[in-house]
Amino acid sequence: MEDDGVSWARLRERLLSRGRMPALPEGWRHQSAMLAAHGHAYGGDFIVADLRAATGRLLRTVLVDVCGGGETAVPAALQFAGALESLIPVVPGDELLPDANAYLLRQPSEEAIATAVQLDLDLATGDYLIRSAGHPPALVWSGEERRWRIDNARGTALGVSVEPEIVESGGVLAPGDALLFYTDGVVESRSADIEVGIAWLQETARASYLTGWEGAARRIIDRVDRGDDDRAVLILARD
Repeated sequence: MEDDGVSWARLRERLLSRGRMPALPEGWRHQSAMLAAHGHAYGGDFIVADLRAATGRLLRTVLVDVCGGGETAVPAALQFAGALESLIPVVPGDELLPDANAYLLRQPSEEAIATAVQLDLDLATGDYLIRSAGHPPALVWSGEERRWRIDNARGTALGVSVEPEIVESGGVLAPGDALLFYTDGVVESRSADIEVGIAWLQETARASYLTGWEGAARRIIDRVDRGDDDRAVLILARD
């Protein structure tokens, strides 16, 4: 029988290989960092992305937080990542999260629940649209003001109801601006409200970002205590 450690490593590698971000054209860059719950090497947070091959200008990416934490969340995350990977290149943007919700509702487990945040970003103009299903609000970096402000998208989780509430927000990234997405393990704890955690993230991310681009996401993650939830950070920036 295959060693459990090897099995988990292969599952996690499959999940990461499916979720790697594509190379972006000149003028754009991205970075991400993840940390699993309870010191596990593997968790259930993942990213799925697609860069429209026809134009090379529309980036669509989804950051997902599957119910559960650590190694137990990996199989469900892997299956859900496969479903999203199949959907993201072929369905219209406004149908992606509803279709993902329908997939989760068809699963036999009552714990097939996830939060997700979808970004559609026009790499030619900087126009972006965020769709959120139960995910904590994104942060938007103003290169002029040198601070992170809170986006207002939130919504309800996928896999709970036939028609989840999906909240939209949008804007334009000017040169020097950025977007930061994260899972709730970064900002939630049993001892503090999520608003306190988001305020902490704003300040922590500001200090990390001003230190320099390289390793900013990892510096943020390293400031978060390991706990009962996985955590992930994704930053997309316009040079």
